[in-house]
Amino acid sequence: MDNEIFEALFEIVTFFNQPQQDRKLLQQASIPLEPAALPIIVRVGRQPEISIGELADQIGRNHSSISRQVDKLVTAGWLVEVERRDQRIRRLNLSPQGQRALLQIKLAREAAIRQKLSNYSNADRTELLQVLQQLAATLTGPGDYQE
Repeated sequence: MDNEIFEALFEIVTFFNQPQQDRKLLQQASIPLEPAALPIIVRVGRQPEISIGELADQIGRNHSSISRQVDKLVTAGWLVEVERRDQRIRRLNLSPQGQRALLQIKLAREAAIRQKLSNYSNADRTELLQVLQQLAATLTGPGDYQE
């Protein structure tokens, strides 16, 4: 059964990592951004004052690629740099425009998930939430992941 759990998780991660899903979500939210910008906006919104290096690690892209994308988002007014305490590390926050965009993205994501889960009963949705929260706590808690 462990392999089936991994396979199900792999399918879920694949679904969420497809650029066409990000493109669709941005269109539904009426946000004029490239799909590559979506994970940056979402992560900065979830982790204020995140550094470019931390973003690169979490998103799985190289530092220079994320840095170039961030420069575009700062110039376009979606992100702002936090005052630097250490000149080597750039930390980011959402601008007011970025905060509004994140809210629109969340609303579009909620609508899409609600539609996908429309055949689930309230009890099934509650159970799914509990199991996913437990899994998230397990995977992000202390201890090493071993495959």
